[in-house]
Amino acid sequence: MIRRSNLTSIYSLSTASMLILLISVGFPGISGAVAPVPLKGQDPGIQVPPSAAAVRDLYERARYDDARQMLDILIRQGNVSAEVLYYRGLVEPEAVIAIENYFDRITRRYPGTEMADRARFRIAQYRYDSGFYMAARRLFGEVAWSQGDSPLGQAARYWRGMTWLHSPDKPDSLRVGLRLVKDAARRATDPEIVGRALISTADLSLRIGEPDSALAYATVVIETPYLDDHHPPALGIQARAYDSLGDVEQARILNQTLAARYPDTWEGREARKWLAQQREAAVQARLDSMRAMGGPGMAQTGTGEGRWTIQVGAFKNLGNATQLVMQLTREGHLAWHTTKRVEGNLYVVVHVGRFGTRAEATAFGNSLLEGRIITEFQPVEITPP
Repeated sequence: MIRRSNLTSIYSLSTASMLILLISVGFPGISGAVAPVPLKGQDPGIQVPPSAAAVRDLYERARYDDARQMLDILIRQGNVSAEVLYYRGLVEPEAVIAIENYFDRITRRYPGTEMADRARFRIAQYRYDSGFYMAARRLFGEVAWSQGDSPLGQAARYWRGMTWLHSPDKPDSLRVGLRLVKDAARRATDPEIVGRALISTADLSLRIGEPDSALAYATVVIETPYLDDHHPPALGIQARAYDSLGDVEQARILNQTLAARYPDTWEGREARKWLAQQREAAVQARLDSMRAMGGPGMAQTGTGEGRWTIQVGAFKNLGNATQLVMQLTREGHLAWHTTKRVEGNLYVVVHVGRFGTRAEATAFGNSLLEGRIITEFQPVEITPP
């Protein structure tokens, strides 16, 4: 169970941009003359009077400390409303204090209002991220019933479905969650909720053993222009689905696409791991075959278990790299290719041999040079993806 002590981290876990769009509200006019406030990191000569517009601007620019300073001044002046309490809860660093001092107060003081539902949604998020899924489910359900098909109601309906993924009765709860998330995808109009719900539906379909259905939902995401931000997870689900169906070649193409287009995403990193595992399996299979046949290059090629190899070529064209791998394999050497990004350019790199030390790899490279099998090489250490 993971407990969060900072609500900002809760926002990031649940996609900050979506929550700000769904839940952020403006302040109605707050009366009362208040002195301008010098903000941290700002020219001391510039002062901003505490106001709804100023707080909203600070919050949307992620200047939470300055927003908190301004809100505290408003509260000390007696300008307390549901909106003030709500924003004060959003910028409170301690999650428990935010819940008890601000969001709970809103639900008690302003029952039946939209602000109470927004506060209840935040409490539900905290319960979800803290592992209290039953409590979160109840609160999300209350917000969904109260808000209907509003953006907030759509978000609550989606997250209520997601709480079922963590129930003890796993197989049945996954199907209940799948039904609810499908319904959220069908009824949602907010692009962020549509994307999230379709991705979750595809993922759940794969988890319950329905890869064809997972492929269909992931394809909808990829073919919908306004869901571009959700393409990486959709491609990742497609790759896993094809892998489960035994179509390794299609899975490889999708994982290569992920690794090349989205290298800094979680899906891109997982794609690189998958590709590395496939390469290791291919190298091992080739090594086993060479051992069985007693290939002439085995004595030089090494055991296949070392962390050192030699790089003998880097190509922009996959065909050229494949041709070199085939030539080296015919000579009886353990060869394979992988991809490497250099200054934004993607290269297909050819490696030969596996050795325990750099010296062994260098000696092997020199022997290939002497036999005119290669024209250049450099020893490199094989690192995990």
